[in-house]
Amino acid sequence: MTPPTGLRRAALVVVGAGAAVALVGSLVPATRAPAVVLISVLATLAPAVGAVVHRATRPVVWALVTVMLTGWTLSIGLGTRWPVFGEAAQDVGTLVGAGIVVHMFAQHVRSRPGERRARRRAAWVGRADLAILVVLVGLVVAQVVTTARADDAAPSAYAAPADLLLIALVLRLLLSRAGITTSLRLFITGCVLAGVYDVVAASSGTRLQPLQAPISVLWAVAMALLVAAALQPSMAVAFSPASLRRLRPESGRVLGLVALAPVPLALALLPAPGRLPLLVHVAAGALVSALVIVRGAGALLASEGHAARDPLTRLANRRGLQIAFDHLLIAARPGDTEIGRLALLDLDDFKEVNDTHGHETGDLLLCAVGERLSAAVGATGTVARSGGDEFVLVLRPGAPPVPDVLAAAFGQPVQLGGMAQRDVVVRCSAGWVPLTPASELPLALADADIALYASKGAARGTATRFDPAQREAVLGQLGLGEDLRRVLRGDPAAGELFLLFQPLVELRTRAVVGCEALVRWQHPTRGVLGPDTFLPVAELQGHGAAVDTWVLDQACAAAAQWSAQGTRRTVSVNLGRSSLVDPDLAVRVRAALATHGLAADRLHLEITEHDQLPPEAGVLPLQELAELGVRVSLDDFGTGYTSLAYLHRYPVTLLKLDRSVTGPDTSAELIAGITGLAGALGIEVLAEGVESEEQHARLLAFGIDAGQGWLYGAPVPAEQLPAAVAT
Repeated sequence: MTPPTGLRRAALVVVGAGAAVALVGSLVPATRAPAVVLISVLATLAPAVGAVVHRATRPVVWALVTVMLTGWTLSIGLGTRWPVFGEAAQDVGTLVGAGIVVHMFAQHVRSRPGERRARRRAAWVGRADLAILVVLVGLVVAQVVTTARADDAAPSAYAAPADLLLIALVLRLLLSRAGITTSLRLFITGCVLAGVYDVVAASSGTRLQPLQAPISVLWAVAMALLVAAALQPSMAVAFSPASLRRLRPESGRVLGLVALAPVPLALALLPAPGRLPLLVHVAAGALVSALVIVRGAGALLASEGHAARDPLTRLANRRGLQIAFDHLLIAARPGDTEIGRLALLDLDDFKEVNDTHGHETGDLLLCAVGERLSAAVGATGTVARSGGDEFVLVLRPGAPPVPDVLAAAFGQPVQLGGMAQRDVVVRCSAGWVPLTPASELPLALADADIALYASKGAARGTATRFDPAQREAVLGQLGLGEDLRRVLRGDPAAGELFLLFQPLVELRTRAVVGCEALVRWQHPTRGVLGPDTFLPVAELQGHGAAVDTWVLDQACAAAAQWSAQGTRRTVSVNLGRSSLVDPDLAVRVRAALATHGLAADRLHLEITEHDQLPPEAGVLPLQELAELGVRVSLDDFGTGYTSLAYLHRYPVTLLKLDRSVTGPDTSAELIAGITGLAGALGIEVLAEGVESEEQHARLLAFGIDAGQGWLYGAPVPAEQLPAAVAT
């Protein structure tokens, strides 16, 4: 049974306060002996108290710490009376401590996707570290053996070399890990000071010093640090893999070798009988120094390699891209007119993956895409990641065409691991430009970016070659996007948005039952622009939801005015992709209704089939709004490939048949089938694109409820809407 929280906290305070008092007492010669014993006992109890209070995630390791400290406490308290027992207890505690150190070193960093090749290439670096350790362990063993052969060797002389090596290894661990907690830092520092105490005591010829000796103050400080380590809140995760696996950068890990390099010299200075010849220590020190230099050289090379590599995917970064581009120019021969190609790639579906599955899955996807692109390009080029979800290919002559690279890399779903295995379908758009000996990387990237923009605007998932004519079109679109941003900020110099309303007519009575709000832009230099001109730019540049919000507000204001005039007429507002993926969609709609006092059943929200829409986009907000009375219409029905899925997914109450379905050439069976399906689902049907009386009569005969088109009226300002349409 877990003790009550108050009791646990009280135990923590008692142990901590007791340790502080004992530490102060160790400074006074008259109270030093009992104070050293007390603080040693408290250090032994502290791990148990800390583990209970802070709920340690590695209680087994802290239990081993308790065993280690128990041995040391018995040695301190009873060693002067029973030296053999005291030294044995000290050795047992030290051996357990060595096991804890081995456990900490055994925590390895898990390779992220894309790092495995780099880690295989750097395996020799690990062998250099191992060689240093072998040399030092061999030197310590040799020194202990030679000491043991000496006739006057005291047992305490064996401990100092081992303690020195353990101190160096613990310091190496401290310097090489980046995620070490405060508790673990205190623990390591306390162990180092305890080791220094043992080395100094053993070197003096009496390993178990009298408790009144001044050196006992050093022991008391070490125990105080171990108490603090056990009581500090971060002790809960002190020995967890997360706190030990994260290594410092390669250069920082080389710094950790500073703790190992002085060991041969320190061993040579120990006053131990039967010491190895000085030449052996010098040779070992020289060998360790040489290995450290090799390790440092490896770190330098690795750092240079990392400087040209993306840390996530291990592909070339911008610096690596420049290097690959320069090599391509250097390899060009006199007379060459084309020396390769540069392609800029962008993942079309990356944001949806991040939004749906989280950023960790997004990182896995980037790594998997990098590996696929590298496999598709092979030895014929370089794959770089320029940032975000953009990749750059530098292809040499003879490399596969860019469309073939896309087909090879994205022809099959990408399999991602992690918490749950999943297949992700990813498309990638690309723009590419041929390279000549006169090409410059910034200009080539700019041209490829323009071609990429053209790909995204035309047919995503394709590769487009750069054409100078694209530059004017793309720059015009970019300028239009900047003007639209200014309009949304209220800058009158950029023109203004306004609404027109097209009537929605009941076919049987020809009464105007509603209208669709259609946005237009009065541009200062381009005249009146229709939505097909600027809404795609708004979506591409992240302004789509802002435009929809403006239209929603203005449409609700107009509908509220109609209601105030006694006209029960609905207003329909289109929602783009940005609005459907916005989690605050319902909040925005409720705010617009509340601001203008419009009843929810007077508002229709129109959604359009969209092949890039995540399956869950807009589902919850639209269901919430439908419960309030807002109606949902499915626009342009019959032109996409997910219509039936949309009917199942969203609370649709009205189908708006696309003009391609309602035209005079459409088979009667198709229209009858759609109206039959809608009737079975309890959904009304509206026909778009009605332009003639014959078409009106034909659609009415099929039982279609309402219509919209030039026969009933063109889009007009709100005040010009007719009450009915004449026959």
